[in-house]
Amino acid sequence: MLQKQAVKVPGSRNWEAEFGFHPAVKLGNMVYLTGHVGCDQNGVCVSDALEPQVRKVFENLQATLRASGSDLSKMVQMTCFIVDILRNGPPFWALRKQIMPNTVFTSASIGIHELADPRLLIEIQGVAYCDER
Repeated sequence: MLQKQAVKVPGSRNWEAEFGFHPAVKLGNMVYLTGHVGCDQNGVCVSDALEPQVRKVFENLQATLRASGSDLSKMVQMTCFIVDILRNGPPFWALRKQIMPNTVFTSASIGIHELADPRLLIEIQGVAYCDER
């Protein structure tokens, strides 16, 4: 029987204590990622600008995936919540393609009014796989 495993990221915030959930949950060889944002390990938004936030969110996703035994190249599904999608969507998609040139994943981009922290412009959640359980 498969067991859910909470993923803990070394050097990261204590997600469970602060928010009541984990940055990711592993089930078998699948990794389910909580929404990640462009904040540092102390929860401080890295910039008010889109590009630094995008680079940081992918850095944070990669750290969580590595702690799970996976990495960005193994993403199979991604949901992107984008504040002011008409303005921020096109530069986000271009940056994502630079950061993730392997485009074999599904994606939805959802335009939203704001995120929990008003400085944040992007949040990404998704699903990846691991080569082994």
